[in-house]
Amino acid sequence: MNNIHFAQKLKKARSDLAITQQQLADKLHVSRKTVSGWETGRTRPDIDMLRQMADIYHISLDELVSDAKAPEHHSDSIHREKGLITRVTTTTLDIILAILIVQRFTHNSRYDNVFLMMDYLIYFGFGLRLLLTRWVLKILHSVRSPIFLICYFLFGAFSICAAFSNLFNMGFAFQLTIGIIGLAGLVNLIAIGLLKPNGKNDNRV
Repeated sequence: MNNIHFAQKLKKARSDLAITQQQLADKLHVSRKTVSGWETGRTRPDIDMLRQMADIYHISLDELVSDAKAPEHHSDSIHREKGLITRVTTTTLDIILAILIVQRFTHNSRYDNVFLMMDYLIYFGFGLRLLLTRWVLKILHSVRSPIFLICYFLFGAFSICAAFSNLFNMGFAFQLTIGIIGLAGLVNLIAIGLLKPNGKNDNRV
């Protein structure tokens, strides 16, 4: 592979992960000048360094060292699929929040704990939606972040448990709605795990 193309690929892989040359250098226990040399084409990392870099970038070694001049439609396809995962999850949460808010202000119940439970679900949903904003995703890197996945699972589980624990305090229609919301969240969670672009891990959005 041409040194310039290889250097550009190394720089792009680092940029995609949103880390600086110094941060990468610290992870590899080398100087920032060494990383700069790799990314300008003056020098090349050895195979051990390449393996460590591939691990840090969450890509295979073959992908890291493959020809940088290969057709770009493959990479574009991966990014489209990654974007699809985020869009589907965002849309699902938007619909869930809209349903919860409408139900909160239209549902009639003489039990205060029902409204308290609805408020908790709405706050929880807004928290999850906040994790999907562009600024937070720059920190989490992906909807597959353990933080988001754990919170989303807890939201789905809490919704389903709330529907059954308040079985006699809410109407059947509302109980069914809360249960479906929880189930939709868990199904979406499973979809996030299954939709892996071209069999590779999705570590960036």
